[in-house]
Order: sequence, then C-alpha cells, then structure tokens
Amino acid sequence: MRLPKTSATVPVRLILTTAALGLGLTACTSVGGTTAPTIRSSTAASTGSSTTTASASAPTSGSTPTTAPAPTGTQAGGTPATPACTGAQISVGDGQSNGAAGHIGIPLLFMNVSDHTCTLYGFPGVAGLNANNQQAVQAQRVTQGYLGTSTVSTVTLAPGASASALLSAVDVPSGNATGCPSYGALLVTPPGTRQSTRVVLAPVPGCPTLQIYPVVPGKTGTAS
Repeated sequence: MRLPKTSATVPVRLILTTAALGLGLTACTSVGGTTAPTIRSSTAASTGSSTTTASASAPTSGSTPTTAPAPTGTQAGGTPATPACTGAQISVGDGQSNGAAGHIGIPLLFMNVSDHTCTLYGFPGVAGLNANNQQAVQAQRVTQGYLGTSTVSTVTLAPGASASALLSAVDVPSGNATGCPSYGALLVTPPGTRQSTRVVLAPVPGCPTLQIYPVVPGKTGTAS
C-alpha cells in the first residue's frame, strides 16, 4: 500500500531592510553610547538665546556624556515627585558672556517650554564643533574653578522658567602652545536627556580645553 505524499515544507526567508540616515552632525551622548539622539539645529548670538529648532537624526561618531536624571518617584508623605525634564520640554540657547584675565564664561540656558513643571539635575553634555561640524573637544565637568564654585543639585523648572550652566573657556596658550583652538558652534545636551541642540555663537577659545559647571536656577550660570 502506498503512503500519501506529504507536502514539502518551503522555507520562508524574511528580508529586512534598513533605512540609511546621514547628517554632518554627531550626537552629544554618553561615551560609548550606541543610540543617536535627536539633533536640533539652533543659531544663537553670544548674547541671545536659540531660535526655533528643527529635529533630525544623526549618526554617532563621537560622544559627550550626559547626566542621568535625578531620581523620581514618591516624596516623603506620599506626594508624587516632580518628573525629570525630557528633551522635548527644554529649549537650549546661550546668555550674556563675561570674562576676566583670559577666562571667558558663557551661560548655557535651558528653558522649560512645556506646560508642566519638571526638573534638571547635574551637568549638560557639551562638545565643541570644528568647521566641519564634527566634535573636536568634550567639555570637562567641574564644580570649582577660576570662574567660581557650584554644587550639583536638582533644579525645578516651572513652565517658562530657565536654568543655566556656565561654560568656561580660556584664550591664553599654555606650555609651548602658540595659539588656541576655537569653536564656532557647540553641541549641547540638557542634563538627563538625549536630545542635542547645535548652538552657534561667537568663536569660543579652548586652551587647553572647555569646562562646564552643573545646572543652577536662573540665567547667569552661577548660583549667586
């Protein structure tokens, strides 16, 4: 007796395609990160703030560390804690710069443009961009230096309120150097977020590098 023929199993191949994305800007993210943040282009005068920005995606070819948000949850007494700000809630710009003895301080501004109160905690990610819009230097995080002392703390931002972090730059060559590199734009990531903004400003000197202080309330970059 012949057995009935069985149907042959035909393997099915699943073809996956990927979409290629490319921009000249790199992401300002945690060192070694694998996920590119959103990049928002912004032009800001050295004494003004950023203009309306446009979102795009960018590949990662260098990174700036960002700060993890302050813990959220429930405060003592059962009151819900204020949530950390997201990148979509914060606009980025720069404020009035000042300088003395070769040191330049530039406040980087973070405004809550949403309808909800949120918090920022720690240091923003800041990278100096070269003429090709590539990250050339990562700002070092400091709490004290020539421009003053600051402490890491949680800043609560009501709708429309601003926080700031002071960027310190030096235009005096050190050691055997005969000049200082300069950066005409910065890639700035608010603390605890992965959305970066390109801020264009007057060339910033970087002898030997840039330094960034933690966020504080207000627009001056200093706690006082």
